[in-house]
Amino acid sequence: MPPETILTTPTPTELANAVEENLFALFHAMTGLLPGGEIAETAQLSRHHTFPTNPMFKGVWRARLAGDQADAVIDETIAWFKERNAPYFFWWTGPGTTPADLGARLQAHGLLDMAEQQQALAAGIHQTEAGAPGMAANLAQLDASVLDKTPPGFLIKEVSSERELYDFKKVFVETYEIPDWAGQAWVDATLSLGLGSTPWRIYVGYLDGAPVATNMLFNGAGVASVYAVATLPAAQRKGIGAAITLKPLLAARDLGYRYGVLFSTEMGQPVYERLGFRLTGARLNRYLWRNA
Repeated sequence: MPPETILTTPTPTELANAVEENLFALFHAMTGLLPGGEIAETAQLSRHHTFPTNPMFKGVWRARLAGDQADAVIDETIAWFKERNAPYFFWWTGPGTTPADLGARLQAHGLLDMAEQQQALAAGIHQTEAGAPGMAANLAQLDASVLDKTPPGFLIKEVSSERELYDFKKVFVETYEIPDWAGQAWVDATLSLGLGSTPWRIYVGYLDGAPVATNMLFNGAGVASVYAVATLPAAQRKGIGAAITLKPLLAARDLGYRYGVLFSTEMGQPVYERLGFRLTGARLNRYLWRNA
């Protein structure tokens, strides 16, 4: 692959777009590396399918559909995933998605928006039907002092063993109240590629030796981004969430990245704003299809 071009002086529009583009780069990376990965891209949309059960590994994105074609394309796409025996997939929408009523059309085909998914699958992910707010920050301006404001006995480690990987899963699953298989998918994908050989870097925060927080860093599309940021309820409001968010981004800054982007839960937005992130005006939504 050619070397990545790091964004250095992006416009506000470019930063807003980078929230989506980093996610799409993650899909390319996981599909290109994981066994049996499949990706199909046309002028209408992109879709990917890989083996882990979590719908992050199976999805549709960058949809640019004409209104009179959208419903037929939705039907054909559902059939594409059914042919592959996919139990789930996400259909992602964002600022560039067309037609404007695609979300409503997806729901008419039985897909759940993010607010509905909270009730059906992930009680701990608090989101509105409007989707997740996209945020961006200049990494040079992040408030690094938060690393000094955590409780004694708190330590952040980049995962380097299978035990630590399962610590990540435990915190991720318990914090967001998601099914065990949703966390296990990241364990399976990471072990398939080998610890230290994944395009993502996983971090766990320990308080007095017990895992209490997680983060996953992925650098792509010219920016750094964090995913799976979680803090167990008992460890919240101690500065731990801010610290586990910040440290991987500082690692990305050391690699030369200038900007960080993310899409936030409603609960996480104030934490990210205190670090130095600002809303981009873009929102991402993801609609969940389940194989009946």
